[in-house]
Amino acid sequence: MKPSESMQLLDRIYERSENEPWEEESWRRAWADIRDSFTGSQFYHLLQERGLLQEAPAWLQAELKAESERILFQNMLIRAEQKKLFRAFEQEGIPLVPLKGIRMAERFFGHFAARPTTDLDVLVRPEDLQRASALLRRLGFEDGEQLDDDHFHLLFNKFYDNPMFPFLAVELHWSLLRSHGHETDVEALWSRTAPLDGSPCLRELNDEDTLYHVCLHAFNHHMSSLKYIVDIAQVIDRTWDTVSYESLLARARRDGNLAKLTAVLSLVYRLCPSLQWVKPLDRRRRWPFWSERLLREAGLGIKSRRYYLFRFASIFVTYDKPSAMLRHIQYLFLPPADYARSHFREDKGGSLLSLYTRIYRLRLKHLLSRRPRAGAKELDTP
Repeated sequence: MKPSESMQLLDRIYERSENEPWEEESWRRAWADIRDSFTGSQFYHLLQERGLLQEAPAWLQAELKAESERILFQNMLIRAEQKKLFRAFEQEGIPLVPLKGIRMAERFFGHFAARPTTDLDVLVRPEDLQRASALLRRLGFEDGEQLDDDHFHLLFNKFYDNPMFPFLAVELHWSLLRSHGHETDVEALWSRTAPLDGSPCLRELNDEDTLYHVCLHAFNHHMSSLKYIVDIAQVIDRTWDTVSYESLLARARRDGNLAKLTAVLSLVYRLCPSLQWVKPLDRRRRWPFWSERLLREAGLGIKSRRYYLFRFASIFVTYDKPSAMLRHIQYLFLPPADYARSHFREDKGGSLLSLYTRIYRLRLKHLLSRRPRAGAKELDTP
């Protein structure tokens, strides 16, 4: 199937040959995807950096610039809060690694506002999790949704009396994925970090681990947004000479993440074939039933029959070991009770039968519906 205009535009950014002019309607279709996926600032900075912005119609240049300016204001506020947060962690002597967010925009897109972000994701060691949580509470953050033991991060929210910036979310990560589907050596990842801004407490992932993380993060969200594809493509472009796929794939194999990593990279290279000239990828893995239509529906919260086929087929192509596959099947069909109850706002003392009856009633409602429809969270997202 031919990639959409938005994917073709991304491919044009990394293409070495001269681009052919586009019709007006092609630009409009590309903008519809970019607008709906909130990737306008990413495309604006990438096109501007490559000297390609002038190829776009004047109206699209204005739209992309306006979106970039909106993200500039939002990211300025988040960057200010991030500085306070990092200073507090330094004073407490708690090491942390920023994940994605402002730092990723600066490092791989060339500007702190080149990539939209709505929260702060930081990695801490498991033994520092309790101290880090207590520190966030002292800084005015409140505990977010209740998660289960299989999860890999805690959510905290801080609310502001500002309609333009109502709250800030902080996610404290101690791993990269749910524990049931991998054996990632996170301490080895910590050992490869480098100091950030000369601070002994602020650390940064190296290029290879950054690509590893953004791919696993995209897998964790089922590649359900254009922003994940843009992120991965840009990291590949910026790290083509510092990342070894042989080393990266070997690490993924040791961690039980080889199938996940290969499926994600294969999909990005299929959608953006010019990356093969940037950095060749010889290993490929098909991800059945994934489509751009699925991506657009996910952005609207729509769960179609194709979505359920995709989720079911993913079980058999994105897990390295049968044991991990079986644990994921159990997770999908019998979600952790505490996690499910937090989404249904149910008391812990409620009956498990009642809980799972509600889950399957909701799933069957979506599955048997003649039309794709938006609805509550399906309790099948990691």
